[in-house]
Amino acid sequence: MQDKHIHLDIVGGIAGDMFISAMIDSQSWLEPIVLDSISKLVPADVGVARIAKGINKGISGLTFKLELVSNSAHHDHPHPHSHSHSHRHDPRTTYSGICQMLEDSDLQSEVIKIAKAILTIIGKAEAKIHNKTLDEVHFHELADWDSVMDVVAIASIFEQLQGCVWSISNLPIGGGLVKTAHGLLPVPAPATAEILNGFTFVDDGVGGERITPTGAAILAYLQQEKRLVAKQAAQLTAIGYGLGTKQLPNMPNILRAMVFQHGSSAAYQDSIQVIEFDIDDMTGEEIAVAAEKIRQQTGVIDLISYSARGKKNRPLECFRILARCEQLHTIIKECFQQTSTIGLRYFKANRNCLHREHIEIEGIKAKCVTREGYQSIKVENDELIEMNTLQARRSAKFNREF
Repeated sequence: MQDKHIHLDIVGGIAGDMFISAMIDSQSWLEPIVLDSISKLVPADVGVARIAKGINKGISGLTFKLELVSNSAHHDHPHPHSHSHSHRHDPRTTYSGICQMLEDSDLQSEVIKIAKAILTIIGKAEAKIHNKTLDEVHFHELADWDSVMDVVAIASIFEQLQGCVWSISNLPIGGGLVKTAHGLLPVPAPATAEILNGFTFVDDGVGGERITPTGAAILAYLQQEKRLVAKQAAQLTAIGYGLGTKQLPNMPNILRAMVFQHGSSAAYQDSIQVIEFDIDDMTGEEIAVAAEKIRQQTGVIDLISYSARGKKNRPLECFRILARCEQLHTIIKECFQQTSTIGLRYFKANRNCLHREHIEIEGIKAKCVTREGYQSIKVENDELIEMNTLQARRSAKFNREF
């Protein structure tokens, strides 16, 4: 059993955008990683991913969508949520076409691998239903940029959470008919039903399309990777809500993500990239500016520099950067831009981190860390700067353990 366990409460239903929103709402550090991945696939003249706060039937959470650029030449793609539109067979809407787009992108190889796995789940279901080969399948559900964006965002989240196990509630079956490119079809749509063959459904009396093919593929991927487990006793550390676009009668259209930690401590595991290089031909002022520029780069967790002696006993400055895996190559590019180094080293490292929360007590910002059997609170550095004396900073009453 892994340390982190995420339970998906499929209340209103599950779609790609709802899953992404719920995960970012529960773990905000995922947001820059998701946005960076999307920027590597969706052209800037098409649109920008937007994450916004919202409310559905009194429950607050996040929404996730592609904000289109006006008069974009790419708008002739049919919109995936309006299944009754006519569908042009653009090569980019085929299984092989979308896979090629992924391969040609600057996305991390593991993200591409996961995105293709999700596409394959949907593609095989469509191929079986329409008696076609996988390469002949046209993705009506993935025929627009916003749906392709969802698949990439989902893949980047799964890549970051590879050490997690998951559990899910029973699935709402919905009811009625849904408009598709093939006319009116029963809910769940044929592709969704095919993907979720073997899963347990319940009828909660609320009709409509409750699970989309992309939402179904998320669950099937977790099952395929043997990461679905039964719920077990654990410490609840975070909760997030993804909001659907539809309004359901008598219930909120939400997907709830509950993040649990197993074991006696709240430590969690993840992976980061460590980047190292040495500088022996920059002035102190240049090094200071370069370090600050690199620190500001999205995905940089920390940057440490220290002095040493190098070849011919020359003094040099050593840089060590802790970086999010998803932004590795962007940060490497920035290192070459900001410093005189002509080569660097990087490697993946695993780490254990204690769960922490940023809180505010009587107007003072502090960090609360969960440790083995107790919690500690420490005032943030920016708050300490405002305190006039060393005695005041050392005696800040919120620096304590309990």
